[in-house]
Amino acid sequence: MPEFRIRPATLADAPALGRVHRACWLETYVGVLSERFLAAASTASLTEEWARMLAAGSADATVPGSIIIVAELDDPAGEGELLGFARSAPSDDPEAPRPTKLDSLYARASTHGSGLGPRLLDIVLGDRPAYAWIVTANERARRFYEKQGFALDGLGHPYGPWDDAHCSRMVR
Repeated sequence: MPEFRIRPATLADAPALGRVHRACWLETYVGVLSERFLAAASTASLTEEWARMLAAGSADATVPGSIIIVAELDDPAGEGELLGFARSAPSDDPEAPRPTKLDSLYARASTHGSGLGPRLLDIVLGDRPAYAWIVTANERARRFYEKQGFALDGLGHPYGPWDDAHCSRMVR
């Protein structure tokens, strides 16, 4: 089983984060989200988004208290390839069921079953109560979060920025 190094993200990671983010979305959402949405979510646009978020160091300047981490293949030569990432942040939603939101957690399909996902989740959340939104059609994500103590709370709606894909909220 591969070994992973998990560390805080830095601004220098933005290009690699854009690449791994795009790769994870293609592995996860082809056939689930619209082709138009996936085509618009280019590596360049995702890199730009990560650069903006990481500009203030390891936290999103727009949401103080964010935790952003990356996972890379533990390579003795120090040339680790990014294979996943996670981000949690204090919620800015006045109707949030918990004070902390898991904003994103993605790992390359090649790492599924390796334990990387639970490690990422543990580092950004620990055992704190939190909530997350998932694309409702993403059964793999639902099962993963259920194993981590999350449950659907019955709230769901189309999410406009993702071409109205239906999303469901999970809470623990």
